[in-house]
Amino acid sequence: MPFDRFYCENLRDSTASLEGAELHHLAHVMRVRVGDEVELVDGRGALALAKLTSLDKKRAELEIETLSREKSSPPQILLAIPYLRPSKLEWIVEKGTELGADTFCFYPADLGEKQNLSPHQFERLRTLSISAMKQSGRLFLPHLELMSRFSELFAKEATALYGDPRSGAQKFQTPRFPALFISGPESGFSDEEYAALQKNGVGVSLNPHTLRAETAPIAAAALLAWASGLSSC
Repeated sequence: MPFDRFYCENLRDSTASLEGAELHHLAHVMRVRVGDEVELVDGRGALALAKLTSLDKKRAELEIETLSREKSSPPQILLAIPYLRPSKLEWIVEKGTELGADTFCFYPADLGEKQNLSPHQFERLRTLSISAMKQSGRLFLPHLELMSRFSELFAKEATALYGDPRSGAQKFQTPRFPALFISGPESGFSDEEYAALQKNGVGVSLNPHTLRAETAPIAAAALLAWASGLSSC
């Protein structure tokens, strides 16, 4: 885990400031003091080493000592997940971010338990993704996209794979990247969704056992990270 790393949306060449949740984390969780050095990331490839110069209840001011930027690349791992209970989505986003997922697409499944997310729930997922980005050492924050229709997934320029628990589904093999893995709800895909998946994607088996709706995308993220060369484990 990177030591004392914080998220700052606007990293400039000389100064930076933290407020809100990041200020609370800096001052009350990590107990950083004036004069201490920390790392800052903006979720867009920038990494800064900065020194805390002032701290009060509303803001932390930092002086940037070094600043580097990693070049961005097109998203390689995309996960499409049906709207589930918030606790399940939180688990997927947190672990998926750690594993290297670049994009999370949330869609309304015909047989799903939910059909949308509230603004508060969406912001909670974004907060968890930021935390997982910092913890895992990533420099790029994954995109979170809300789909209004299942069919929108197939507009993505990526190899579409979907979890197919039926007997005879082919075992997971290294796909052409970028790759989009589409997982279904606990009740499974509807007949209409299966027809669209068979037309536009490839059904794969991730495991010989039946996986829960929140387990399948995490398993897919791990396999895709390994196949793409991201994983060092």
